[in-house]
Amino acid sequence: MKKTNQRINSELFGIILFVLSTAFALYLSFNLDQVPGIAQESKGISFLFVIYYIVFIVIFTAAALYIIKRHAQVMKAIFIVLVLYMIFLVSSIIAGIVSVNLPEYYAIITVITGFFAYMLIFRNEWYITDAAGLIMISGAAGILGILLRPDIATALLIVFALYDYISVYKTKHMVTLAKAAVDNQYPLMFTLPSNRNMKMKDLTFDNRGSHSVIMLGFGDMAIPEILIVSSAIYNPLHVVLFVALTLAGAIGSLIFLFFLNHGKPAPGLPYINTGVIIGFLIAIAIIRI
Repeated sequence: MKKTNQRINSELFGIILFVLSTAFALYLSFNLDQVPGIAQESKGISFLFVIYYIVFIVIFTAAALYIIKRHAQVMKAIFIVLVLYMIFLVSSIIAGIVSVNLPEYYAIITVITGFFAYMLIFRNEWYITDAAGLIMISGAAGILGILLRPDIATALLIVFALYDYISVYKTKHMVTLAKAAVDNQYPLMFTLPSNRNMKMKDLTFDNRGSHSVIMLGFGDMAIPEILIVSSAIYNPLHVVLFVALTLAGAIGSLIFLFFLNHGKPAPGLPYINTGVIIGFLIAIAIIRI
């Protein structure tokens, strides 16, 4: 009974993280949507973006796996820099929202980015990576949610769901990347432990089960959140309906993923993306009745 309760805590933590990151992404997107010129950028984005994006991800992943085999710590530094760049970008957005005073503006950016730089490099633990990941994916989902129309965002989710399925079950290169991320403590995945006192240095990909830890890639939250944000931005008269149904679809899929696919690597996007798309289509059907 005790082990069951521990698993529920881990899964509930993952669902709470998804809801928090979605709320933060929506907050960022609604504020950015008021900036002249940003929303208009979406008019120049076509379905070719989906192709460009997936090609970029495939090339980047191949390059990452190549570097990991030879210089694992170099790849760790690259991932940290990428995460810090997104934190810097989100910090600048937050600073622009809460302050018009330049000293305060730069102070907010410096404090937030500097804090995560220090912690990720010198004192990283699971909760630091999770917090950094939440900021990173919220920023990415918020920005892409504005730039991509719902139809393009839906196409992106479908393509990435297929890619995730192939990369986990067929080529298995995403499993290789996940193993390297856990074993080398890359800031690439959410760590959802049942024991909050767990130390990252004690965790490996192979012993995560004995530690009752659930791992969820940053992309497993960021990609589906793009459609949640996009559907809200492009349907302002029905924003509550679209957010509620797409988020409900995501949560339902997360529950299915956590409870029926634990104990072995499983692609998250085929489940979560499907739930979000179903929620989006139901919302479309409701407003057209």
